[in-house]
Amino acid sequence: MTSLRPQAGRQPGEASQGSVSGGDTVSNAGDGFERLFNPRGIAIIGASSNLDRIGGQPIRALLAAGYCGDIAPVNPRYETIAGLRCYPAAEAIDVRCDLAIVAVPAEAVQAAIEGCGKAGIGFVIVLSGGFRETGAEGAAQENLLARTARRAGVRLIGPNCQGMVNFPDRVFAAFGSITGELEVKTGGVSMAFQSGGFGFAIVSLCATEGLGFRTCVSTGNEADVTLPELLEAMLDDPGTTICGAYLEGVPDGRRLMAVGRRALDAGKPILVWKGGSSASGARAVASHTAKLAGRHEIYRAAFRQSGIIEVEDIHEMGDLFKVLEGGRLPDGNRIGVLSISGGSGIVFADRATAAGLDLADFAPHTAERLAAVIPAFGSAANPVDITSGVFNDISLFTRALEIVLDDPNIDQLALLLASIPGEIARAAATAIAGVAGATRKPVLVAWSVQRARAEQAYAILEDAGVPIVPTPVRLASAAAAAAVYAARRRSLAGRPPWPGVGDAKGVASGPTGAFDERRAKQWVASAGIPVTRDAFVARDADPDSAVEGLAYPLVVKVVSPDIAHKTEVGGVRIGIRDHRALLDAIDDVYRAVSVGAPSARIDGVLVSEMAGDGVESIAGVVNDPTFGPVVAFGVGGIFAEVFRDVTYRVAPFDAATAREMIAELRGRALFEGARGQTESDTDALVEALCVLSRFAWAEREWLGELDINPLLVRPRGQGVLALDALVVPLGA
Repeated sequence: MTSLRPQAGRQPGEASQGSVSGGDTVSNAGDGFERLFNPRGIAIIGASSNLDRIGGQPIRALLAAGYCGDIAPVNPRYETIAGLRCYPAAEAIDVRCDLAIVAVPAEAVQAAIEGCGKAGIGFVIVLSGGFRETGAEGAAQENLLARTARRAGVRLIGPNCQGMVNFPDRVFAAFGSITGELEVKTGGVSMAFQSGGFGFAIVSLCATEGLGFRTCVSTGNEADVTLPELLEAMLDDPGTTICGAYLEGVPDGRRLMAVGRRALDAGKPILVWKGGSSASGARAVASHTAKLAGRHEIYRAAFRQSGIIEVEDIHEMGDLFKVLEGGRLPDGNRIGVLSISGGSGIVFADRATAAGLDLADFAPHTAERLAAVIPAFGSAANPVDITSGVFNDISLFTRALEIVLDDPNIDQLALLLASIPGEIARAAATAIAGVAGATRKPVLVAWSVQRARAEQAYAILEDAGVPIVPTPVRLASAAAAAAVYAARRRSLAGRPPWPGVGDAKGVASGPTGAFDERRAKQWVASAGIPVTRDAFVARDADPDSAVEGLAYPLVVKVVSPDIAHKTEVGGVRIGIRDHRALLDAIDDVYRAVSVGAPSARIDGVLVSEMAGDGVESIAGVVNDPTFGPVVAFGVGGIFAEVFRDVTYRVAPFDAATAREMIAELRGRALFEGARGQTESDTDALVEALCVLSRFAWAEREWLGELDINPLLVRPRGQGVLALDALVVPLGA
């Protein structure tokens, strides 16, 4: 074989704890990902002599990039490819290979994996398609691949993926346009993505704006190695400072959340672009809660709980990579702004305010000091218009920077430089770099000049770790997101992701069929949430003895396992003041239901005391196939699905999380005593949400959906009260 000449510096695999000599079998258990990310040698199974084909592109890219490990093409039809010795099979390779790229037809992939196992190759990237994405038969073949890989002691990336690139170590184990991106700057950003073409497009576009990358992996169908597992490995990589991901779905949402919490502890943010936000989950929708909880809302809740940052566009992801990569976070949401253009300050302020940043007033002594520096036609108020006139004396610009950064009322500083070029830009960059290095506060720059017109200035700011974003609006959005992330990190520090219940499980199998309100309230009460005082009256039974002890006014509701929403079929009567009215109400309910739901089974009616004053809310549970029990809370009543003022959290959770849920509602003022109303008992509401979350987790083996609608939040000191409830077991 023709070996490439090793380059200076650390060799591929040199630092690997789990590296073995060629021929040893690699165990799945406990084996790290260093040998995937930085292999000592790479085999290409299905290598092509045509370097433009999928089996040839990795060879061309590895050679052109200067990869310093061994390259071993495998194809029995050739003796050499591109000057490299070509092997007839993986078992014949006589150099150390940690990674194999498989580019053979789908029907030949299984044999290729078996051969890699025999050759002691620990990781295989399967570029080949024709598996789960093609239907049931392909899915069966993919499952067989996963079993084959486990037996062979091989970890599998893909199939149907675009490969992996480690930019610093020149590992281009991929195909497609990314194999031509040999000049991408190296840096601390690592990424994993479930769409290879789209993911590498993100990398390419972000690279054009100066970002540097480390390791990027396309996960494909994830028959073995999953995206959360790769993110976890990237967090363990000392060279990775920040992670990004494009995902469409994960089978184990809680693992993704656990990785997010690990990232918070490590100080390495994870940015996720979630595709498929418009798709609803496949679940029963008997309850209001299930109708309200789309999949994206649940993912978004999981991101919030775990500290993962959600992004919705390539530019947003790139801007946040820049702003967060250096690890400097604001202590609050107050921002100071210095601009050389009044217009850019205005549009920055518009977006910043809308995104939750506070353009705080400067302390009085700050305004006085600025007035002595800024030209008379400028403005010393936040946002400051220093005008381009200060560049006639760069010391004035430096002084203005120092004055604003010293102000105790700001947590970060945004500098809006418009498109200043050349020597002025170099002088400004030098001043900014000097000031930024002497403060803990983040210093951010919005600057739209073409790099070719200010190459030195760009280099000065980048070397100093000062983020550069092209527009004021984009910078405002990124600064706001950084402030939110910093606040979330402070809030979640030291809080376990799922407190108070450990790994305790509920019953192995539960009841079947939807509960009527009577049974549902019994379950809610057993969980520890107060319910109304009720009496069940069987059909054709005399209600007198059953309702004895209940206080008027009363409510009558039909009891039927077949009716989830009683008001929609006329099954509710309220405001019943005496015995005669009670009898009439019961008869009215039976008549209305016989018309509205003629085939429903009717067990009787539930007679309940009417509750007093309070705010109607909805609290419920959906057992999501990805995340398990998820609690929803929002403004309730019959219009819950109309207003959709609802927030979500993965269960179980603590009191701080419950308070965050309340604070996120648009209608939160209802609980705070808006327009002179009595303040609600939010402490009791917080406890009820926590209780519900613990109950949902404990009963997750059988609980499908749960609705408490309305959950009446009474005035302070009077607690909460479940007025109605619905429980739907899994599979019902």
